[in-house]
Amino acid sequence: MQNSGYLDCDTHFTDHPRELWESIAGEVDLPVLPEILDHEGRSRLRIGDELYPKPAGRGQGNPKGLGHLIGPGADDDRRAFMAEHGISAAVLQPGFVGLSVQSVADGRVRRGLLEGYNLLAKRSCERSGLDLRWAALLSAEDPEWSAGLLEQYRDDPNLVGAVVRPTARTAQDRLSGKSFTSVLTALAEQRLVLFVHGGTGCHQWSPLADAYEDYTLTHAFGHMGEHMIALTDLLTRGDGLPPGLRIVMLESGVSWIPGFLGLLDSHVRRLSSSDTAPSEVFAQHFAVVPDPDERHVRWACEAIGRDNILFGSDYPHWDTVPSGKWASTLADFVDKDVLYTNTRRVVPRLAGKGA
Repeated sequence: MQNSGYLDCDTHFTDHPRELWESIAGEVDLPVLPEILDHEGRSRLRIGDELYPKPAGRGQGNPKGLGHLIGPGADDDRRAFMAEHGISAAVLQPGFVGLSVQSVADGRVRRGLLEGYNLLAKRSCERSGLDLRWAALLSAEDPEWSAGLLEQYRDDPNLVGAVVRPTARTAQDRLSGKSFTSVLTALAEQRLVLFVHGGTGCHQWSPLADAYEDYTLTHAFGHMGEHMIALTDLLTRGDGLPPGLRIVMLESGVSWIPGFLGLLDSHVRRLSSSDTAPSEVFAQHFAVVPDPDERHVRWACEAIGRDNILFGSDYPHWDTVPSGKWASTLADFVDKDVLYTNTRRVVPRLAGKGA
């Protein structure tokens, strides 16, 4: 099979510039605008009374502030990056504003920011000279609103899926909740993939990260811990997952997944009445985006299966994954043709123009 390059499932929309939000203030109900400010010599995002990444305390974020987390995301910079790394099309995932808004307690403010983010992401793809697609930012705390948003944008040609945080603002709202079933059903019916993407220091429920104040540990356990909860919630939903639904775990790490699935399988088999192994549900519905620098990544990908592997660069973050590094680690197991086939199956709306 011939293809035109990598299909990047994890590149980030630069969503923090104040002027972006000011440009839509007359179109969206935005009681609060995100802003970047200096806090003790570090740049941080402020939404209402909260600073992001969280400066100190349990579950704290990067002590270097935003300067270490964001990078150039304008079309010219992105074009150069995509050309250098052989990327033909990419999905815009939320930047630091999008990853933080879930923690806003006021429902009107939270939904206004979510609506604003989605409008900005949509327009960024429309106006770009690159082949960029976007994922609608949803909220587990607002399932009815989320279902309505999917209906609102269902005919957008650049929409390839939706993205949620693995955990919501509190433990009360979960991806396992029955109220979220309508959202999952709508995604499956519209052939939209569900991306799951975590973050550190965002003032929301992250129980493993919240056990520590040292950023070394909050970051180590933040993404992985949140994804463990989301994966368990989705694999063990009482009403199951809709047929055809595809779910992609972003920046979750992968080396923990095979053993974790084995643990769930053994407990479900021995301690529940279910006759469905979580690992079987995973194989049918889930895909992962591995980081080639992760220890044991090759072993984990082989255990997960080559058909469940996708590519993501994490551009423009400080730990962006070069395609050459990805290829040198994994290409003899999952080459570009296999990646292309996998991505077309899992994210069917993402492909180079004319594909």
